[in-house]
Amino acid sequence: MRSLDFSEGNLGVQWQYVKRNLMELGIMDSFEGFESEARGVIQDFIQRGIDEQFTLQIGAERYERTPLRVSTRKGGYERFFTTTFGTSRINVPRARGGIKVAYRLFDRYQRRREKFDNMVILSMILGLSTRKQRKFFQSFIGDAVSHTTASNLLKNLEADLKEFRSRPIEDRYKYLIIDGLWVNVKEERIRERVIVFVLGITLENQKEIIGFKLAKGETEEEVTGLLNDLYRRGLEGKHLKVISSDGSKGIRAAINTVYPYARWQLCYTHKLRNLSDNIQYKKKHRPEMMRQARKIYQAGSKPEAIRRFNQFCLRWQNLEPHAIKCFRKDFHETLVYFDFTDDKNFISTTNHLERDLEEVRRRTKIQGYFKSDRSLNLWVYGIITQLRETNSPKGMPYYSTFSNKQLKHQSAHFS
Repeated sequence: MRSLDFSEGNLGVQWQYVKRNLMELGIMDSFEGFESEARGVIQDFIQRGIDEQFTLQIGAERYERTPLRVSTRKGGYERFFTTTFGTSRINVPRARGGIKVAYRLFDRYQRRREKFDNMVILSMILGLSTRKQRKFFQSFIGDAVSHTTASNLLKNLEADLKEFRSRPIEDRYKYLIIDGLWVNVKEERIRERVIVFVLGITLENQKEIIGFKLAKGETEEEVTGLLNDLYRRGLEGKHLKVISSDGSKGIRAAINTVYPYARWQLCYTHKLRNLSDNIQYKKKHRPEMMRQARKIYQAGSKPEAIRRFNQFCLRWQNLEPHAIKCFRKDFHETLVYFDFTDDKNFISTTNHLERDLEEVRRRTKIQGYFKSDRSLNLWVYGIITQLRETNSPKGMPYYSTFSNKQLKHQSAHFS
């Protein structure tokens, strides 16, 4: 029999199981009004607590005349409290004379509310569609979070994103991996833009995305700007050995400008893809050609890889001249990882970064396109921060959206 967890964090989920079981037993009808009555009780309890705290701090009951009174009531405003039984509307009184009334209940609720706000943001960056978000929160609290509310909460990441892009970077990286992800952004019309990512691998073999930039293309100017920013913030490259990327001329030129003494590793996975795309007789030749090409990079040493490469080119030169010509270009740059035997799996390809980019692609795909650069930057930052929190080994420093800063409170309205 499955054990029940009635801890505070799981209570809402267990209540949904209770309701389902009551419905299956045919006795749910007598409980239909329970949740609304419970919400009323909770609302009344909170309201009384607010009123009592107000009375205590101004020193008098409503309309009471006493020399201990320090202020009088000046209207009020509404606050919304979300619990497992839904959303309650509370009237919060104000005091005259500039006196600020402190409500201890707000402090306790704020901590719980921030956890709830974090769940809304997390549901977005994990890739839940608007429909799935509504279904999730309807099941969780008996109310749905509007898309506008979720978008407003996402704006709270701006301060963290600014910190991420201005924080000092410790010069402890021995490898960098650079790659781009293409997305759609609506300006005057929907245009395809590229986000350039930089992943660093530390001296302790820990990896993290240390920078990203929404660019107009993988040009030398755009990538140089990103790398110069990392250099300015502390990544001078004193321990930097290799930078891995695809064959983009802009990326390679930027690397030579900012880190001219680091060696360049051309990702051999991109090289194999390029070979596959340029094979003329794909049905007849591609299976065998790709099998042999992959064996080149499975060699135990660089001389053996070169020997296999020469045999491969000799075998296919006359049958697929265009493909072989493309494969020969910069081929030796794909073998740099053989000079770093202990770490060759880190730098031979850009796969370590591409795994993260695939998650970013999956979670942003539900958007179709982004209305502005700003919204895209916030989404991407939220996603990579969540990935860092999930994948970072214990003790590794990282800048977390959900723990490094308290999210600012916004009064969320529920549809």
